[in-house]
Amino acid sequence: MTQFGDSQAGFSVAFHPDEAAVRVRAWGFWSALVAAQFGNAVREACHDCPRGTALVLDMTELKPMRDEGQVSVGVLMKVLPKLGLAKTTVMTSSHLTKLQLLRLATECGVKDLVQFT
Repeated sequence: MTQFGDSQAGFSVAFHPDEAAVRVRAWGFWSALVAAQFGNAVREACHDCPRGTALVLDMTELKPMRDEGQVSVGVLMKVLPKLGLAKTTVMTSSHLTKLQLLRLATECGVKDLVQFT
């Protein structure tokens, strides 16, 4: 597992071969530095996995994102079709965060590839 940020704000990325899934957990209110790392870190983790791997984004503890966070998530959303993932699931608890992520998925043309729970 790779972790970015600290216990207050950040995210972790881990490939679980037994589940055939890349699991991402995000929390807190990201700084610009942490936000800038997100999209590329998750993309790289998915790129190195076998085709058909699932991506699970647990964003239940993530606060609404500033512009930097939204741009970085957009970086990931734009490459989703090229990663060969079986499915992408996003879990949220904040309505505002969910709306931000849903808007990004729509703007990036991947709304049909992302399931929100």
